[in-house]
Amino acid sequence: MTLALRHGEPLCATDVRTLLDTVARRPPAAAWHPTGFVVVPLHHDDHGALRLHLWPPDQREHGSPCWPIHDHVWHLRSHVLCGTVESHGYEVDDDAEGEAVLYAVEYGPGHRSCLRRSERRVRVRAMAPRRVAAGESYEVDAGAFHASQVPASSMAATLVLTRRTDQPWPWVVGEPDAPARVPVERPLADGAMVRAVLQRVSAALPR
Repeated sequence: MTLALRHGEPLCATDVRTLLDTVARRPPAAAWHPTGFVVVPLHHDDHGALRLHLWPPDQREHGSPCWPIHDHVWHLRSHVLCGTVESHGYEVDDDAEGEAVLYAVEYGPGHRSCLRRSERRVRVRAMAPRRVAAGESYEVDAGAFHASQVPASSMAATLVLTRRTDQPWPWVVGEPDAPARVPVERPLADGAMVRAVLQRVSAALPR
């Protein structure tokens, strides 16, 4: 399955269902991403990671502050298992008169991280979003600024494969008048909720 995802090949629904059912029986510790989805880790090594991203319907937890525009230190390929994900890309350019500031993400122990304000003021321009439906995939290159959105009342799930690069840290587009250091909590998601969502995603896959 990992090879198929890496090469952009179709995923076998039976294999995906088996994976989801296996994970649902004993979900690993999953945490809320600050932008409002659940990250379920499946595998990671020095080259990258495989994980599930879940958007439960009518049950979201966001970080404070919630700054959705960010980049990654890895290349990301995301395959939508159910629902529809709106992938937004952004052009972020250094500009001394820009309306925003870049914050570097520093990861701490457990599920904590901290945003450290840089001297880089930037201007941000949104590109046309792409709606990605179940069965489709999208990619985000390392260093490319983006945000993924799913309506709060809708459910969606993606299977995500990442590939590490030499980029030292990820950036988040933040507000210029925010503190120099912003702690971010990534609370653990309720295991029963994760199990229930995984079961619903499995049931939504084509037979």
